[in-house]
Amino acid sequence: MADGMPLAFSLAVVAFAWVWWIMNPPVSGNSATSKLNSSVRRWFFVNVIALCTLVAVNFTFSLPKWWPDVFAVGTNLFAGGLVSFLFYFLVVHLPERRKESIIKANLLKMYRSIKEDILRQVIWASNKGGRRDLTADADTIKNLMSPKGFRGAFRGGREANEGFYAFANQMDSDTPEFREIVLNLEMLSKQIDFLLHNYSIDDQETFDVFKRLELLLMQLRAHGPGYDEAKPLCRFIYELYAGWSFIVGDMDYDWLEKRISDL
Repeated sequence: MADGMPLAFSLAVVAFAWVWWIMNPPVSGNSATSKLNSSVRRWFFVNVIALCTLVAVNFTFSLPKWWPDVFAVGTNLFAGGLVSFLFYFLVVHLPERRKESIIKANLLKMYRSIKEDILRQVIWASNKGGRRDLTADADTIKNLMSPKGFRGAFRGGREANEGFYAFANQMDSDTPEFREIVLNLEMLSKQIDFLLHNYSIDDQETFDVFKRLELLLMQLRAHGPGYDEAKPLCRFIYELYAGWSFIVGDMDYDWLEKRISDL
């Protein structure tokens, strides 16, 4: 009975490590921290199995004379590994994971707020442009925040007071709506800049997307009102809200929000 205790204990520790692994899956994402954590988790699990195997073998089988030396070295090595993991988990992993979670959640919250504010300016500018079918009430805002709803309200139209033209024509001059949109784009640019400097993005393609977006927002802020000057601004707004791109056409999701969520 006593001989089986070390083996049972080792199996219990392995089972605990396995349950911990299942209950705390690796955080998916493109950050370098997420990928490092996945590597550390694998190392931890292998370390636990190796240590428990040493303990089980030592107390279960008859072993040669050189085994005590191997056992002492192995247990010290793997026990030190577990202590190192515990130190890393408490000092590095938890604070960094919380920091990235806060940055990501804040960016999503600020982006949605900025997007709603710009949408109100789009509606009010469209009203000035001659559209009488749009109001900035909560239900309309909720509907237009979806790509399908925005396309349904702004796609089409041939006259200056129809479709997206009613809004775009108001960007020819320095209207309050134009200034408010530029201000919101500046705030979004600062949010992206903060992300790039404080969130570890390991995926090159994802980093390039946010960097291009930051530069684009800087360019849009630099352009003043005017028929030609405001075209990049209007194109950016339509593509963002309508979920449309030259490459894939119509999308049923907000590509920027998806990029942020996938971090």
